[in-house]
Amino acid sequence: MSSSSALVPHESKETAASSPAVANPLRNPSYPQRTHFGERPQLEETLSSWEQKINNLAGILTALGNHPGRATYERLFFQMQGARDQMAEAVRRMPLETGALYEEDRERFEAAAAALGRLFQSWDGVKT
Repeated sequence: MSSSSALVPHESKETAASSPAVANPLRNPSYPQRTHFGERPQLEETLSSWEQKINNLAGILTALGNHPGRATYERLFFQMQGARDQMAEAVRRMPLETGALYEEDRERFEAAAAALGRLFQSWDGVKT
């Protein structure tokens, strides 16, 4: 058995994969490319939809006066505003992020949307 054959590099008949794209000299090649800019309009539309729903409840809250359930409605309203703020922060950051940071913001956005959905259900379920 010859050990020299193991040391000789084996040549392949396959051609190399397509050559890499020409690098942009103004962009750091080690930094991941941002590809989520196109999501911004849809994210902002979702956010504005939730904001409109919350603003509609603000008028109802004002009209309650000395309603016995007012404290519960106020607590739910302020929780909605907090969830909306969390969503707004995610909407602002998501299109600019990549990789794990994007996924973290996507998770935060979805959690805020789910929380808003639960809070609106709770609002509708308050006993008067």
